[in-house]
Amino acid sequence: MALKNLWEQERSQRLQITAERRQKVNQWKQLTQQELQLQADVLHQELSSFVTSLDNNRKLQQQQFQQEIVERQLEILQIKTDVSQRQQEYRQQRSVKAQALFQNLQNFREILHNSVWGDYSTEQPVSPTPSKEEKSVVTVPKWSISRSAIKANGFRPSANAMTKKVPALNADNTIKSKVQQYIQQAEGATLIEIEEVIGLSRVQTIDILRSLIKQGVLEQRDRQYFIRQQAISGQT
Repeated sequence: MALKNLWEQERSQRLQITAERRQKVNQWKQLTQQELQLQADVLHQELSSFVTSLDNNRKLQQQQFQQEIVERQLEILQIKTDVSQRQQEYRQQRSVKAQALFQNLQNFREILHNSVWGDYSTEQPVSPTPSKEEKSVVTVPKWSISRSAIKANGFRPSANAMTKKVPALNADNTIKSKVQQYIQQAEGATLIEIEEVIGLSRVQTIDILRSLIKQGVLEQRDRQYFIRQQAISGQT
């Protein structure tokens, strides 16, 4: 009996210890579940806050991006406007420079013309150069430009009003002789005077004067042509 009572007492103690352990386990389980639920709630709240923050940041970045797009479009528009203005200014400057260049060219042509042909407001048309076979000898107009004594009774070229065709060599010699005679009588003459008195074209007059200068018969001073002293002494 004593052993049985002892065994039952130990058995009841073990059952009591087991029950206490089960109770502790259940309490621990409840506490763990509560803690997990609390952590889950906190995590859910944090996740919700994070998602909301991400959405707000996305919207803000989208607004900033759209604003930057608008600013870039305005900058591009401003650049296009500046480029258009620069192009217009460049065209205007180029037009002004072109006008100035043409004006300078016109002035240079006038200066060159005056330096070559003399300061005359009117120009006679330049007739084409005669062919090698024959040249036209034009008669003197009704009036002539001469100097000093030959204005009244001086140099008198041929009075034939028709243009004669003669061999080139003879025509050149005849015209050169007339030019040389006129310059000698007038004691110097300009290109325009020789052209009008002898009745030649501008090209013919220039060719003859150049030929006589190369031959050493004439010399040019201050846009006038004179007989060289050597040529005069040689003729005498």
